[in-house]
Amino acid sequence: GALATTQIAGMSSTQIGGFSTIQIGVLSATNFSAIDATTMGTLTTTQLVAVTATQIAGLSTTDIGELTTTQVGALSSTQIRSLSTTNFSALDATQIGSLLTTQVGYLTATQVGGLTTTDVGELANTQVAALTSTQVGSLSSTVINELTTTTIAALTSTQISGLTVTQIDSLTATNMYEMTSTQVAGFNSTQIASMDNDQIVAYVVVSA
Repeated sequence: GALATTQIAGMSSTQIGGFSTIQIGVLSATNFSAIDATTMGTLTTTQLVAVTATQIAGLSTTDIGELTTTQVGALSSTQIRSLSTTNFSALDATQIGSLLTTQVGYLTATQVGGLTTTDVGELANTQVAALTSTQVGSLSSTVINELTTTTIAALTSTQISGLTVTQIDSLTATNMYEMTSTQVAGFNSTQIASMDNDQIVAYVVVSA
């Protein structure tokens, strides 16, 4: 018969490691989440591919925190999008930094909005460049205000055009001086109209 939740919880990483992809995939969300958090971090990428969106959604923040960077890098678009805001926020900066550029494109606006300054600081330029203008527009004002020179340099003019008026308000003149003329060309008339005097001066200087 089907294994009980208590039996699953008591299994060692070696025992769970012996599960086939079919056996992993048919576990109920409750049984899958019963796997010990440390053991969760030992699932092979092959086993992880078989995990359903429902099973992923049922994981605890502790389970998510135990995932290795290799495991995180193996998550599919469906699996990533099935992570709740709370669970996605449970990924630490190193785990966030291990996302492939293709995976970055899978992130929902809500998930991107939950990224911290530290998380964004872990992203490589290629990952930052993979964000859509809609995703960039979802970043919190705090994150925008504290973008590093490296991250700012990775933004494209298209991404900059996706910044909201609230985000523009969080940009410092220093941030804008770090941009290139190509980047500031992405600002639209609505964004420019929302800039304060210091930002306007920076925009004019960089645009020249």
